[in-house]
Amino acid sequence: MIRAVRLAAALLLACLGLVVTVQAPAAADCTCKGSGTLAKQVQRADAVFIGTVDNVEVAGNDHTYDVTASRAYQGSPERSTQVFSAGGKNACGLGELAVGTSYLFLGTGTEAPFEADSCGGTSVANPTKVAKVERILGEGTSVEPPPPPTAERTLVEDSPPAGFARAAAPGAAIAILGLLGLVVVRRLARH
Repeated sequence: MIRAVRLAAALLLACLGLVVTVQAPAAADCTCKGSGTLAKQVQRADAVFIGTVDNVEVAGNDHTYDVTASRAYQGSPERSTQVFSAGGKNACGLGELAVGTSYLFLGTGTEAPFEADSCGGTSVANPTKVAKVERILGEGTSVEPPPPPTAERTLVEDSPPAGFARAAAPGAAIAILGLLGLVVVRRLARH
């Protein structure tokens, strides 16, 4: 009996160990060997900009961030842009960034969605890191929203105005209906 209890306890511990091993976070496999200094990270990046996270979409381990860019140091992000970060084993994704927080994005790609990971140097836009980037790339430029669309005048067909008969027809129809109504009311009043 005691032997059966020991065997059951050993099997239970083995199963728990397997569950813990299977559920270990994928980020534990991420290593940023060779990511180097901030200067090297900036050199590898195609786009370096400050942006505020407006929305986070999660698909499996991957994250797509809707970002409002405010200052660009490298590349040409639009005011409203996206950043993609792959998750999973060895991907070193950024995870779920906080909505409403400003980040210094160091991404690859020439247009949205830019790709970024934790080894590339993307982090919260703190003044110290921003100052270091500005020493490397300069003060950057403000990312302005696109101008509002301009109104276009469309000319109406070059035809002459409607004739007198066409313009007067609705008024004449109403007058005739009014007279007919008076005739009907008078006849009903006599009876």
